[in-house]
Amino acid sequence: MSKTVLTRTHMAFCAALCAMSTSVLAADFWTQFLDTTPAGVIRSTQDREQTGGSYWDDAKNGLLTIIEDGDSLFMVPTYTNHPGWDWPQRAEENAHPYGMGIGRQIIDERGNERNVYATAFIDSNYYIEPLIGYSWLARYPIGNTGLHWGAGYSLNITAREDYGNYIPLPLPLPVAKIGTDTISFYGTFIPFTNVFFFYTQIKLDDSQSRKAPLPESSPWAHSTDFIYAGGGYTLADNGEENTANAVHSGNSWHMGWRHYTDRAWATDFSYRSSGHEIVVGEGKQDLDIETYAFQLQYNMTVSQNWRLYAGGGIGYSRCETRAGHKDGSIHPVLSMGTTYALTKNFFIDASMTTSFPRFEGAIDSRPGFALRPAPVDLSVSMGIAF
Repeated sequence: MSKTVLTRTHMAFCAALCAMSTSVLAADFWTQFLDTTPAGVIRSTQDREQTGGSYWDDAKNGLLTIIEDGDSLFMVPTYTNHPGWDWPQRAEENAHPYGMGIGRQIIDERGNERNVYATAFIDSNYYIEPLIGYSWLARYPIGNTGLHWGAGYSLNITAREDYGNYIPLPLPLPVAKIGTDTISFYGTFIPFTNVFFFYTQIKLDDSQSRKAPLPESSPWAHSTDFIYAGGGYTLADNGEENTANAVHSGNSWHMGWRHYTDRAWATDFSYRSSGHEIVVGEGKQDLDIETYAFQLQYNMTVSQNWRLYAGGGIGYSRCETRAGHKDGSIHPVLSMGTTYALTKNFFIDASMTTSFPRFEGAIDSRPGFALRPAPVDLSVSMGIAF
């Protein structure tokens, strides 16, 4: 056989070997990736040949396993960074995504975390943005500090006012974190809008305790209603050009009634009133806002006397200026907070309530202008439980 034929045969053999190796590596990578999805929760604990289900069956059952058997997560949207290289008007964009979120987490047999969550917050344009998703992160300890860092991805579905008027959109994102087993700080980069988004998670080890009846010693075992009142401070901002604080923050007061239907769920009806100042050109106007809200809240037990909660619902806000201009708005409402039972019948509550009213014609010199103050009420209240 000639040397040329041998060379060609050798090259063909090498090409075939490379193609086979690439195919094997690609198949191995794909298998490992699928194991990081919710389906991996099922496939890591059962023989794939014995399950007899499809990938989508395993993915569905994996999500249900995380939700039913995972520890509860209390999620706090924390900060939105609009980098100057793509956002020259960054002062007009909202950097504070006040909102709330809840979720569940399991740590798999390799020490990686899997999270399922639902959250909602104020987006860059002062509108509400809901988001649900699943995330997987590999975790690595930082020496003997008790801290760890992690990196992975999230698969989300979101909806925005400026993208198809709240048409659901897929949103796969990279995720990184640093923290402990109890509290962690997460960050992601959103390439579609070129912003960095940060949030905080608090994990409660309640996978077993939340399934048990409330102990007789718990204040919530005998009190199903909570009537409260208090005061606070309402943050507001409309983010307009040259008037970064077009709507100034102001003092507030509130009252409400919360009814606990079981260990975790409660309904809450509240009234809030706050006073603000509006910058209009060279002048200023006073603005009063009243909000009635009805919410469904989910409660998580930290200790016998201490709870965290997150909720959402619908509200009606009414504004009025000193000039007599009025308007009303029906809108979403979000809340998150904590309740502590000082005694069996005396509770103290600290909360953050975010509203999304849209007032048109509230400013006499700007007919047709829609004011979006996105008021966030930070408040403390006390009340009687019975």
